[in-house]
Amino acid sequence: MTQKSWKKWSNKLLGRRRAASPAPSATMSTTNVRSSDRRIAEHGSKAPPIVATESCAPPSPSAAAAKAAQPDTDARVPEDYQPPAVSQALPPALPAESAPKLPPTESTEQPTPALSASERLWNAAYDSLETVDAELVMSYVKTLETVLGGETREPSAIDLSVKLKDPSTRQMCMRELLRKGQQKISRASRITTGVGKVADFILSAKEMVDLVLQSVPQAAPAALPWAGVCLGLQILRNPAQATKSNLVGITHVISRMDWYCALTKHLLNENNISTGNDFQAVLHRLEGRVTELYKALLLYQMKSVCSYYRNQGLVFLRGMLSLDDWDGDLKLVTDAEAAVQNDAAQYFQEHAKSSLGELVKHAQGMEDRLSGIRQDIREFISLQKDARRDDIEAACRRDLRVVDPQHDMQRIEDSKDVLLDNAYNWILRTPEYAGFTNWDDSGSDRPPRRLLWIKGHAGTGKTMLTIGLIRQLSHQPVALSPALSFFFCQGTNAALSNATAVLRSLIWLLLLQQPCLISHLLQKYKESGADLFRDQNAFIALSEAFRNMLKDSQLPPVYLVVDALDECTQGRSDLIDLISTSLSLSQRVRWLLSSRPEVDLLAELKHPGTNSSDASGSLVELDTQRLQDPVNAFIDHKLMELKYKEGYDSRVLADISHEVRQRAENTFLWVALVFKELSSVEGWDAVETIQNIPPGLTDLYGRMMVRIDGGNERNRQRCKNVLVATFLVHRPLSLSELVLVAGLPAKINPRTIVDRCGSFLTIKDETVYLIHQSAKDYLGDNYTTRLQPAGVAQGHVDIGIRAIDAMSSMLRHNMYNLDLGFKPENITPPDPDPLAPIRYSCVFWADHLCSQNSDNSMFLGELMDDGKLFGFLTEYFLRWLESLSLIGELSSGLLSIRKMLHAAQSQPDISPRLLELLKDAEKFVFSHRSIIERAPLQTYGSAVVFSPTLSDIRNRYWKERLSFIEMTAGVTDRWGAHRQTLEGHSNSVFAVAFSPDGYTLASASRDRTVRLWDAATGAHRQTLEGHNGHTLASASYDRTVRLWDAATGAHRQTLEGHDGSVPAVAFSPDGYTLASASEDLTIQLWDAATGAHRQTVEGHSSWVLAVAFSPDGRTLASASNDQTIRLWDTTTGAHRQTLEGHSKLVCAVAFSPDGHTLASASYDRTVRLWDTATGTHRQTLEGHSDGRTLASASYDRTVRLWDAATGAHRQTLEGYSGLVLAVAFSPDGHTLASALNDQTVRLWDAATGTHRRTIEGHIDSVLAVAFSPDGHTLASTSVDRTIRLWNAATGAHRQTLEGHSGVVYTVAFSPDGHTLASASYDQTIRLWDAATGAHRHTVEGHRYSYRAVAFSRNGRWLETDQGLLNVTVSSGTSSSPGDEKPASGSLFVDHDWVTRNTKRILWLPPDYRATYVAVHGHTLVLGHSSGQVTFFRFAFTD
Repeated sequence: MTQKSWKKWSNKLLGRRRAASPAPSATMSTTNVRSSDRRIAEHGSKAPPIVATESCAPPSPSAAAAKAAQPDTDARVPEDYQPPAVSQALPPALPAESAPKLPPTESTEQPTPALSASERLWNAAYDSLETVDAELVMSYVKTLETVLGGETREPSAIDLSVKLKDPSTRQMCMRELLRKGQQKISRASRITTGVGKVADFILSAKEMVDLVLQSVPQAAPAALPWAGVCLGLQILRNPAQATKSNLVGITHVISRMDWYCALTKHLLNENNISTGNDFQAVLHRLEGRVTELYKALLLYQMKSVCSYYRNQGLVFLRGMLSLDDWDGDLKLVTDAEAAVQNDAAQYFQEHAKSSLGELVKHAQGMEDRLSGIRQDIREFISLQKDARRDDIEAACRRDLRVVDPQHDMQRIEDSKDVLLDNAYNWILRTPEYAGFTNWDDSGSDRPPRRLLWIKGHAGTGKTMLTIGLIRQLSHQPVALSPALSFFFCQGTNAALSNATAVLRSLIWLLLLQQPCLISHLLQKYKESGADLFRDQNAFIALSEAFRNMLKDSQLPPVYLVVDALDECTQGRSDLIDLISTSLSLSQRVRWLLSSRPEVDLLAELKHPGTNSSDASGSLVELDTQRLQDPVNAFIDHKLMELKYKEGYDSRVLADISHEVRQRAENTFLWVALVFKELSSVEGWDAVETIQNIPPGLTDLYGRMMVRIDGGNERNRQRCKNVLVATFLVHRPLSLSELVLVAGLPAKINPRTIVDRCGSFLTIKDETVYLIHQSAKDYLGDNYTTRLQPAGVAQGHVDIGIRAIDAMSSMLRHNMYNLDLGFKPENITPPDPDPLAPIRYSCVFWADHLCSQNSDNSMFLGELMDDGKLFGFLTEYFLRWLESLSLIGELSSGLLSIRKMLHAAQSQPDISPRLLELLKDAEKFVFSHRSIIERAPLQTYGSAVVFSPTLSDIRNRYWKERLSFIEMTAGVTDRWGAHRQTLEGHSNSVFAVAFSPDGYTLASASRDRTVRLWDAATGAHRQTLEGHNGHTLASASYDRTVRLWDAATGAHRQTLEGHDGSVPAVAFSPDGYTLASASEDLTIQLWDAATGAHRQTVEGHSSWVLAVAFSPDGRTLASASNDQTIRLWDTTTGAHRQTLEGHSKLVCAVAFSPDGHTLASASYDRTVRLWDTATGTHRQTLEGHSDGRTLASASYDRTVRLWDAATGAHRQTLEGYSGLVLAVAFSPDGHTLASALNDQTVRLWDAATGTHRRTIEGHIDSVLAVAFSPDGHTLASTSVDRTIRLWNAATGAHRQTLEGHSGVVYTVAFSPDGHTLASASYDQTIRLWDAATGAHRHTVEGHRYSYRAVAFSRNGRWLETDQGLLNVTVSSGTSSSPGDEKPASGSLFVDHDWVTRNTKRILWLPPDYRATYVAVHGHTLVLGHSSGQVTFFRFAFTD
C-alpha cells in the first residue's frame, strides 16, 4: 500500500466521519445481542450483524435523546442494558460526552482534540500491548497495511506508522478491519460449519456402531478403521467449534468494549470526581483495572483480525489442531471484567459517601438561607385567620367555628404543668410513630401507618402527649408538610363533648389551610345558613361534605388529631364510623387518636390501617414500661421546683423522690396532685404528707372528700354546692357565675371555697374547671353518697331556680346604655359588665329545669301559677330577651321557651295560664327575632307595639313599652297565619314561583336579580345576576330569558328570539319546559335543559304580561294587555279558550293546586275566578279604592272638579290628547294647571273651565305642577329629570333646573316663595333658589324615593310622604320670631325605621312599612299598600 493510496483512503475515512453528526453508536440493543448469541449457538457459522461505529461512544439515555443525538444509528444499547457479569455492580449507561466534531471542510492543520478518559485508557492499553506482545501487534499492523492499503494501492509503511500513532485513527482502523474481516470469512465460516455438521451427524451414530462392532464378531476387523474415522471426524469438528467460539467471543468483546468506553467516560468524568485521599486512591486503582480490561479486549480483537486475514486453509488446519484457544482468551476478558466490577463497587461506595456528605452540607445551607422565610403550620394558620375572603366564605367559616383548637390547646397546656420534652419525645423514636409519619410506601423497612392510637388510663398523660405530637407535627415548614387539624374532646364542657363539635372544628381548621375545600360546604350553607351546623342533622350534613373533601383531588396529605375520644359522649360511634370510612376513601388522610382503654377503637374501626391484619402496629399503649421514664422525668422537674422552698434540703428531696416514685404507679395526674398538695406544706412535713396520700386516683379523690366532710358544716355544704355546680353545668363557670349558680353568699370570696375543694378544681383566667375528666367520673359515681342524697335531678332543679332568682334580681332595662337603633357590630360591654354574673343563668336556666324532670315533684311545683317560672315570665321576660340579644344568644332563648313548653305540655296537671303564656311567648320571640337580635331595645318598642292587641305578652308588658309611645291603633288583634317575611331585594319584587318539587322559592325584582329561597325555612340560598335590564323571574326587558343553575347560581344560557321585552317566564311542573311571555304579542316555549326553541304561540292582540302552567303541565294560561286570558295546549300549541270579562289589562294568572280553577288579576282592580274546564266565569273579587279627590286627574284624559264640602261633581275638563297626571290651583283659585303625559302643561279658567293656553317644552311626560305663593311662577316636573319654571300669566319659559339623576315626581314652593323643593326617583330632595335657579342643598341618604313634598307654614320643615325634614339651615328660608319647630320634632319614616331628628326610634316590621306618611303634631299616620292605616301618638319629653 503506497503512501499516496493510504492517505487517500484515510482522508476518505476521516471525511466520512466528519459527515456524521455525531458518529453512530457501536452498541447493539439488548434484543439484538441476545438474539445474535442465540442464533450463533443454534447455527454456529452464521455471523451476527455487528455494526461498527465510532469508538467509545456510549449509549443514549433515552430513545428520544438517542434519536436526536445519533440519527444514523441502527442499533443501540438501551439505557437499562448492562453486561451480565456486572449487572449488580455497575449502573446503566449515562449520557455521554459528544464526540469531537471536525469542520466540514478539510484543513491542513487541525488542533488536536483533548482525549476523553476512555480514549486515554484505550490508547494506554494499546501502547502497553506493543511492549507485552509485540509480535501480535506487528502481525496486526501488517494485516492492517495489507487490507486497507490494498484498496488505495498506495502503500507507505512510514505514513501508516504515523497514522497509527494517532489515537482516534487507530481505533477506527481496528473497527474497520474487524468489519471487513467478518465479511471476508462469512463464506469460509459457512463451509466450516457445514463440515462440522456432517461430522456431527456421523458421530451421532458412533454409539450405535460401537455397539454393533462389539456385538457382532464378524465386524471385529472393522473396529480399527472405524476408530480412525471417528478420530478424523473429531478433528474435522474442531474448526467449526473454533469458529463458533470466536464468533460468540468477538460479539461479546465488541459489545463490552462499547459498554466500558461509555461507562469509563461517566466514571472518570472530572465533573463527577470528588476530592479526598481515600477517594483518589480508589479511583487510581480503578483506572488500572480498566486499562487491563482494555488490554484483554484489544488482545482478543487483534488475534481475531489476524485470524480473519490468514489463509483460510491454514485457519482450518489450526482449528483441527485446536491451536487457537478462543474460549481461554474470552475467559481472560471476563476475568478482567470481574476485577473492574469489584473495584467499581468500591468506587461507587466511596462516591456515594462523598455525595451524601455534600448533599447534607447543601441541605443545611439551603435551610440556613431559607430560615428567613420559613413558615411553620402554626404561623400559616394564624395568617389564614386574618386573610380576607369572600363574604359568604367568611360567614360560612364564622358559623362553622365552635372553638379555635389552637387557643383551646394553649388553654389546656396552661392549666397543666409545663410540657417537658422528655415526657413525650420518647414516642418519636417508636416504630409506630415512624410508620405514622412515613408517607413513602416504596418498600421502606417501616411501612406507612394511617392510624396512630394512643391508649392509656386516666391520668397517664394522653392529652399532654397529644399536645407534644401536635407541636412536633406543626413545627414543620408548611410548604413541605401535610396539613394538620386537631380537636380536644372535653367531657367537662357539653359544647365540646359531641361528635358534631369534633367534626366542625376539624373542618374549620382544615379550611383555614386549604380554602379551596370550602366549595363542598358553600352550597348547603347558602341553602340553610348557620342552621346547617347546629340543627339535629348537622353531623350528617357535615359528614357528607367531609367525605367530598377527602375525595377532592386538591386535598393535600393531612393529619387529623382527636384527643380524649372517650370524652366524646354524644355521637362517638358515628364519629368512629366516619373515621373508618375516611381511611377507605383517601390515602391522603391519617388519624392520631387518644382514648382510655374502654374505647376499643381497633374493634370498632373497619379500616384501621393499610392492612387490617397488622392493625396492632398502630397502637401505642401507655403501659408501665413506656411511662416509667417520662413520669420519672416529670417527678424530677417537680422536685426542682421544691428545691428552693423552706425545709426542702437534699435529704428531704431524696425522701420525697423515693416516696413519690413508689406510690405514683406511673400516673402523671397523681404526681401533679401530690406536688400541688406539697405547695402549701413545709419541707419537714412533706414526707409524712405524702405517706398519708393513698396511691391511685380513686383513693386520692376519696381522701379529698374526707377532708371536705371534715370541715365545719357551712363550709362543707358550700364546697359540695360548688362541686355539684361544676359537675352539672353545661360549660365551665366564671368565678362570678359560680357564686350565683352554687348559691354562695355574696360576701364570700369564691376562690376560697374553690381552694377548699382540694384538687378537684382548678382556676384558669377567672374560670373554674374540674381538674380532669377522672375527677368528673369520680363525682358522678359517688354523687348521691358524697354530694347530694336527693340525686342529680334535684341538683338541676336547684341550679335552675337559683338562675331564675339571680336573673330576677339583676336584670334591668337597657343594661348596656344603648340607643334605640341597631347595636354596634362588635359591642363592648361596660366595665364592670352587669351581665357577667348571670350570663350562664340567662342561657341555661331552662336546660336545668327540664333536665330529668319526669319524676321530680319540685319541678312540677314550678309549673304552677304561683311557681318561679310563671312569675319570671310575667315580670322579667322582656329584660331576659334584651340580655340574650346583648350576649348574642337569642336563639338559645327561643330553644329555652320551646323546651319549657314541651315539658309543660307533657304534664297532666299543668296550669292553663302558664301554658298559654308559653305559647304566646314562643310566637312573640319567633315573630320579632330579627329585630330583637339586631336592636335589643326594640324588644320594648317594635316587638311590643306590633304584637297583636290580644297577645298576652303585649298586654302584660305594655307598661314597659318605650316611654314616648302613648297610643297605637291599626295593629292586628291576633297572631295570623303569616309565617315569615323574606327580605333581601333592594327594589320591588314583581314575581315569585315555586320549583316543581316545592323546595325552592324564586323571587324576581326590579333590582335586576332573582333570589332563591328555602321554601321551608325562608333561608336565602342564592342570588342570580346577569340581566342588563329590569329582571322578572329570569326574564328581562332586554328581550332575553336567562337560564341559571339553581344549585350554584351559575349562568347557563341566554335564550334570544323575542322582538320585545320579556316580562314573565314560567317552568312546567316537570321542569322540562320553559314558557316566556313577551311584548311582541307571543309566547315562546323552550327546552329547559338545552335552551333549544320548541315553538311560538300566537293569538293575543297586545302585550303578553304573564304565563302559568297547570299542575299537570298540559295547559298554559297567558294574560295580556288585550284584557283577555287565553288557554293553550302545551304539547301542540293549539289555542283552547279565550276568557273575557276584565275591563283593563290582565297582569297575572295562577292555577289552583287541583288545576280546576284559574285566578286572574287585572288593572280594573278585580280578581276573577274561572273554571278551567269550561272557561266559565265563577266569581269576581272587588273592594279596591278609586282614590277620588277635590280636583282629580284621571287616566280617562279628563280633570274633574268636585265640591269639597258636599262631594258634588261640578265640572269635567276635557279635550286632552294625553293622560292627565296632576293638577294644581293658583293661590287665588282662579287658574287650574294640569300636567299631561303628552309632555305639556295646560292652564284653565277654574270658574268657567275654559282652556287658556298650552305650555310646551318638556321632552317627556309632565308629572307635577305647582304655583308660587304670589301666583306669578308655575313650576313643572317631568320624566325628563328636569324642573321648568314658567311665567304663569304668559306661559313664557323662564328657567330649567337640572341635577336630578331620576324622574322628578313633585315640586313645592316655600311660603315666602324664595325656595323651591323637588323630589325625585333618585331618592333625593333638592332645594333651589326660586329667583336664580341656583342649587342650594341636596337632602339624601334615605333608601326610597319621595313622592310628595310640601313646606311647613313657617318654611323650616319639609313635609314629605315619609315625614318631616328640617331644612332651615340649608335652605336659607327666613323665619319669624314666633316660628317654632313641630312639637314632635322631625318625625320621619326611613323605609323600615321611624326616626326623630335623624335618630332611629321605632323599627317597622315588613307588614307595617308605609306607602304614605302623615305627621300632625304628636301623631304619626302610616298608610299601607294593603289599604290599612296605622296610628301612633307620641309624647316626647325633650
